[in-house]
Amino acid sequence: MSSLWLHIPVIPEAGDSIALSRDEARHAFGARRLGAGDAVTLFDGQGTIAAARLTDGRTRSGDVLVEVASRATAAPLAPEVTVAFAVPKGDRLSALLDGCTQAGVSRLLPVACARSVVDADKLDRGERWQRILAEATKVAKRPWMPELVAGGDILDVARGERARGAAIAVAHTADAGDLRAWSAACAPAQPRTVFIGPEGGFEDSEIAALHALGAASVSLGPCVMRVEIAAIAAAVLLRA
Repeated sequence: MSSLWLHIPVIPEAGDSIALSRDEARHAFGARRLGAGDAVTLFDGQGTIAAARLTDGRTRSGDVLVEVASRATAAPLAPEVTVAFAVPKGDRLSALLDGCTQAGVSRLLPVACARSVVDADKLDRGERWQRILAEATKVAKRPWMPELVAGGDILDVARGERARGAAIAVAHTADAGDLRAWSAACAPAQPRTVFIGPEGGFEDSEIAALHALGAASVSLGPCVMRVEIAAIAAAVLLRA
């Protein structure tokens, strides 16, 4: 597979051609200085990847055509890793989505906590967030783009995670065990979900309620981190 990955929503069969988006064509021919005949890798974010070549052909609207040579389906990363996070202030959500995608997270799940302070429209800009996920997936060269799941109240989310069979843990500084040891003790195929709190941390009542649902307290290291860094650290440790 080529080192340059390009996102195509639907990858055709081998031997067929498909148009690149203007942004992807600009990246290939401009930033990377490729030309007709050069190899690229196509991915759809849903597990399909394809070896392909750029062509000098164009659609009627002027979009560049790329020809598929072969295609395959890759399995998702295992085990499934979900990071459930309190949404950070400002534009730090972009860094969280980008970093967690590159670290190999399977699902990203925003939660509302007692100390959360979030703009009402923070997660309504779906197109922007999906674009960030797609770009990070491309950088990471992973066939599967993480799923940005509709979130909600932290305890409702925790109950939902338990109901689907996931082991759950909460990043907390007090009486916390090693995150990697907790993950190693889970069944190999069991999904893992780690909860990351807001600035100021979880309230004691939230920790107690999560423990009552079976959550373990886990440590991400000796230092306090911002939400987006803690989320990325959790993803890295679970994939290590």
